[in-house]
Amino acid sequence: DLDHFKTTNDVFGHPVGDQVLCRFAAVIKKYGRAGVDAFRLGGEEFALVLSRMTPEKAHDMASRIGVAFGTEIVPTQRGPLRSSVSGGMGFGAPDGRTLDEVLAEADAALYAAKRAGRNRVIAQRQEDQPDSGPALRSA
Repeated sequence: DLDHFKTTNDVFGHPVGDQVLCRFAAVIKKYGRAGVDAFRLGGEEFALVLSRMTPEKAHDMASRIGVAFGTEIVPTQRGPLRSSVSGGMGFGAPDGRTLDEVLAEADAALYAAKRAGRNRVIAQRQEDQPDSGPALRSA
């Protein structure tokens, strides 16, 4: 979920918002490989489906995407614009989970990331305790 995206559209206009979305999509594409699929859920919400990856490696990849996106600059009439992204992670299970269950887990973790200050990726643990990592740093 791109942070403060409504404000971006309101202050800079929808064409700039579209550029920000395209920049984020380009960053995701840069990290693409077999087993990584990206989907736009709507607005500024995206989902990455990472197959055959440990939770630690998935968190690392999501964090790298966030850091890379934070270095992107969109030129505007009001000056350069940098944006950030918050992410929540949900996981499948050996005995299976529905897509709705995984997305609900990721959504809960996303809101935990936003409450923790945005610009971070959080994996919601089974015990309902978020793994609140530090904010993403610039490259």
